[in-house]
Amino acid sequence: MKTTVGFLVLCLVPISASAQTGSTGTSGSQISDADLDPTRNIASPELESGTHRPLPEQYIWTREDAISEKPNINGSWTSEGNTHLDPHYFRRSFTLSTVPYAATMYVAGPGAATVYLNGKRVAHYQNSMEVNIGARVVAIDVSGGLKRGENLVAIEAIRGPEVGSSGNSRREVQLTAGRVMAVKIVPAAPGMNETPLLISDAQWKTAEKAGSGWEGPGFDDSGWEAADSLGGIESSMEFYQWNGDGGMYAWPGYDGISPFLARFELAPVALLHMYSGAGTLENTESLITPNRAAEFAVSAGTGHVLPATEPQIMLDFGREVNGRVEFESDSDQAADVNLRYGESEAEALNEPYLGNTPVHVAPHATAYGPKGAFRYALLQFERGTNVRFRSIRLDGIYYPVKYQGFFRSSDEKLNRMWMVGAYTAHLCMQDDVWDAPKRDRGRWMGDLDVSGRTIEDVFDDHFLMEETLDRLIGEGPITHHVDGIAGYSAFWITGETEYYRHTGSRRHLESVHERLIQLMHYMETELDDRKLYSNTSKSFPFVDWSPELEADTPELRRATQLEYYDGFRDGIYLLRELGDTENADLFEKSAGELKAAAQKYLLDSSGSFGTRWQTNAYAVLSDVAGPAQYDAIWRNSLSTVGHIKYNALIITPYYNYYVISAMAKMGHRAEALDWIRQYWGGMIDEGATSFWEGYDPAWYKQDFHAALQADDSSGYQASLAHGWSSGVTPWLMEQILGIQPRGPGFSDVDIRPDLIDLGWVQGGEPTPRGMLKVEIRKENGYKTTVDLPPGTIARISLPVSTAGAPVTVNGEKQNGETTENGSRVIIVLKTAGHFELLSH
Repeated sequence: MKTTVGFLVLCLVPISASAQTGSTGTSGSQISDADLDPTRNIASPELESGTHRPLPEQYIWTREDAISEKPNINGSWTSEGNTHLDPHYFRRSFTLSTVPYAATMYVAGPGAATVYLNGKRVAHYQNSMEVNIGARVVAIDVSGGLKRGENLVAIEAIRGPEVGSSGNSRREVQLTAGRVMAVKIVPAAPGMNETPLLISDAQWKTAEKAGSGWEGPGFDDSGWEAADSLGGIESSMEFYQWNGDGGMYAWPGYDGISPFLARFELAPVALLHMYSGAGTLENTESLITPNRAAEFAVSAGTGHVLPATEPQIMLDFGREVNGRVEFESDSDQAADVNLRYGESEAEALNEPYLGNTPVHVAPHATAYGPKGAFRYALLQFERGTNVRFRSIRLDGIYYPVKYQGFFRSSDEKLNRMWMVGAYTAHLCMQDDVWDAPKRDRGRWMGDLDVSGRTIEDVFDDHFLMEETLDRLIGEGPITHHVDGIAGYSAFWITGETEYYRHTGSRRHLESVHERLIQLMHYMETELDDRKLYSNTSKSFPFVDWSPELEADTPELRRATQLEYYDGFRDGIYLLRELGDTENADLFEKSAGELKAAAQKYLLDSSGSFGTRWQTNAYAVLSDVAGPAQYDAIWRNSLSTVGHIKYNALIITPYYNYYVISAMAKMGHRAEALDWIRQYWGGMIDEGATSFWEGYDPAWYKQDFHAALQADDSSGYQASLAHGWSSGVTPWLMEQILGIQPRGPGFSDVDIRPDLIDLGWVQGGEPTPRGMLKVEIRKENGYKTTVDLPPGTIARISLPVSTAGAPVTVNGEKQNGETTENGSRVIIVLKTAGHFELLSH
């Protein structure tokens, strides 16, 4: 019997410049803001629920080794290492009335397995456990092994590769731990999908130990337990997290896409690294512009073809995308293609995060590569003679949502940053709001605290935000930190607060009421007798990927204390909104003790909270530090932002959002904008079409992706589309347009437009009451225009040249409240409408 492995460890041959024998198309760097997101103008998305029926086969395992219904989360990343490697035994009988001409058995999940059919061994395999892709598929030709009447499949399996998870659901943790198996037999050749003859389900028999002859038809398995089933392999979005189903692309008929997502087609904009090697490439231009009269065709050559001489071509989609490469065959011949994704060209050539993924394209069939995020896809044709393709393109996967918020100004680069930030967040809106669509493809609360602001400012999404917030905190009672990180518990509260202020969703707030109280009580257990955060639970220590902030150090504990206070302060606000004054008063005491302890024990002799940007920024944002301390914090810490060329104490785009927000709060918006132009503008200058997980303007440029540092490492694994890096977009809404909701659902809003050095700016934000629009121009003073939706009370802070200067509202003079040392006047608007405000 012939065995085909769906994931192979092959010799990876870096492609040198000398191998680049051709390229065609146009550079994606010229894609306009309007066209950056290819889904932006899709008027009628086709949802997955309307185009795909979930497959019936189920993930099964032995009951004794299954994950409990409420997994114990001790850290931010569930990892079992070299444990749970004992064999597990499975049996299933089934009856056939006729024997098909061809039949293929598919097994997914186990890292190693021996497979028997009717007592005869038909396959034995062992996959590498050192991969970033879970649930790999093995295809076994069983055409000659089936018979009429009763048949028996018996499998000895060892768990598969562990891709890791910070999840708190059984399905999510068990799949990513590799403790699953899916099986089906299809009456067709490999790569073809037909109604299965047998599937994995709860009717299989399982055992942890097996006696002699266990694999044979005559063995008595009446003492074996029924299999533990997690449900259908496409029955829950929990199966699509953390690349846990990454290898399932080779499973016939599998999509692995949540029913609320949609798909789109996108052809490459350019072809790179075209190399015919020992074979031929014909009509390559039809990959960009399909031409049925001259379809793309490839021959890999005859006989044994060395990897270095395989025909190859690289597709460039012009921007970061999420989805999978689709191969549509128009040939009587099968093809085998080795596929390498890259967010950068260098990643695809040298060290793709998902590795070298083989794709078998059956004759006249459609096949897919793995789901992931990439811009480039390198195709190396291993086998096939004169294979024609109708198309090879992106099968994009996206969350259908409309761009509602907008930002435009006299600075085109700032406009580009806003759009790239919005697109970055949209890329992360998949099967819940993820940190990134390449790595980790999972829910992280710190990431959501930033990307959630972008999502609400631009898209006004409710469904996916609520799904993500709910699954992050998990079911009650709460007995662990969110994502296993103490600071992320605080950020869950601040994230819920931001969501409530943006949407006014009391229904969702009420649904988390009890869990909010439980979480805050759990957070209190981390405080010592001085009311300082002391990490008694030994949770994963993390504030930022930066020295002393990713280990259990005094600096990390100091920063976490400040995050804690902010979480408690927002939690008290939410409890009062719920009318729960008893618990609000109780936690008010804890919050006061947290703040007092920070001032007493964590403030240094110079009047700041040390010198680190992250720590001092959060002291300002949380209001642990008051205005009287701003000068010391600026002098000792934040004044150096943007002025250290080679900074060993790196800061990610994630915490940079809090830094620029703190700088604005302290009255240093011009300095913050200068840093934005260096930092996020630096990524734009280097060709970013989405914002990167880690960055510093001084890092090495020649192979920029290899030089990026993030996630306690450096190199190509760094994500080039990370939601926590989208913070420039909400900052421009909050600090340039000046829109900041204060009451639930924008019932109260502060509007403080600030041109800084811009000539004009205009934009709008979606609210539950309608669009709120702001425009300000410098014309004989300042002309500010506001469109206010019904039911919103707005405090508008206008710039003036002298204290107490009057302003006009729709032509009528009004006196307002003087603020900011006489440089601004506050006017209160209580009715909906269009307002033109002039100030001098």
